[in-house]
Amino acid sequence: MNIRRYFKGRLARAALFIFALCPLPSTLYPAFAGGPGSAGMQVLKSDLSPRAAAMGGAFVAVADDVYTMSYNPAGLGQLYIPEASAILHQSGFDDSTLNYISVGLPLPFIGLAGLEKPGFGMSLLLADAGDFEYKQLLPDGGVYSKSFDAQKDRVLAFGYGEKVYSGELNLEGYNARIEQYLGLNVKYIWSKMLDDKNPPSTVAFDGGWLLLEPKLGLSLGASIANYGSGLKYGTEVTRLPSILRLGASWEKPTVMEQSVLLAAEGDFYMAEALKSLRFGLEYHFEKLFNLRLGYKTAEDNSGLTMGLGLHYNDMSLDFATGMGNEVFNSTQLAFSYKFSGIVVKEYRKKVSYKDPEPRKGAPAKAVQPARQESKPAKPARSAPEKKKDSDFFWIY
Repeated sequence: MNIRRYFKGRLARAALFIFALCPLPSTLYPAFAGGPGSAGMQVLKSDLSPRAAAMGGAFVAVADDVYTMSYNPAGLGQLYIPEASAILHQSGFDDSTLNYISVGLPLPFIGLAGLEKPGFGMSLLLADAGDFEYKQLLPDGGVYSKSFDAQKDRVLAFGYGEKVYSGELNLEGYNARIEQYLGLNVKYIWSKMLDDKNPPSTVAFDGGWLLLEPKLGLSLGASIANYGSGLKYGTEVTRLPSILRLGASWEKPTVMEQSVLLAAEGDFYMAEALKSLRFGLEYHFEKLFNLRLGYKTAEDNSGLTMGLGLHYNDMSLDFATGMGNEVFNSTQLAFSYKFSGIVVKEYRKKVSYKDPEPRKGAPAKAVQPARQESKPAKPARSAPEKKKDSDFFWIY
């Protein structure tokens, strides 16, 4: 199948169809939703990227760094150098903790669509809800006390994304440059509550789609997260918080090496009859720092968000905080590093060619000795200078 022809004829209709489905989740909620708070593993609804959290969580259509695994795995196809990131601090309730680390890199071979190198990602989420103190009054008047872990959650994810289409599409006289990406995550989820001797585990999947128009700086994104069978605590099965994300973003250079990014997104929590509308802004200053603002509405944790990103060479430090509901507000700090010195070479299979054997009865050809020409040795080339990426707005 010619993938380019397949997408070119259906691209415009597919984009219109996806965004026509935006109001559909709200009409389907009563059919299968269990109501607010009915899903387990609420940690899977957290914003794990300080950059995305500062932009109100509107990131499904941006998806251009290693944190794309948590929002849209299709964005892994945009990684051009290896990246790693880790949350250094995230505030929560009392003694609860959350740790997250992710790694992403381009693979050294051409993807299934035959266009560019695909991207691979891996992440680990460790969440601890703190301690639970159990106390029992004994018949003799004494008190028996024992401490348990309230809840521990572990999520190990592997992701893959690649470019599946690249070409031009004529839209009413305008030749749009269209690029499409697809991606998939596989998650192993483990959760333990109190003193459970047999903690449940399950496998879940994420899928994502991303469309870019680089000349205009426009992008559309869609993803579904945490699709799985749920976790079985004792005899009761608790559903996972499956999330449908639909969004768009627009980025435009301003002056010198600065740019502004605007993003909007709608999140639909399919298992809980909930939704959220998110809006974000990022201003990129001279590859030094980013100013970010966001707003969330149509949810319990509505309100403003803000954050900063500081960059020095390949290192970056991102901070985010919320200014909405005091119960849900949290601050995040994460460190990221891009390994620009590592060049991921394209894998090409070596092919050896042999001279065909002479046919029976054919005269043998005389083998002439190879000429030995004495040529002056070429001077060794100096290491090429690192090519500067002209599409600077994709770097951060």
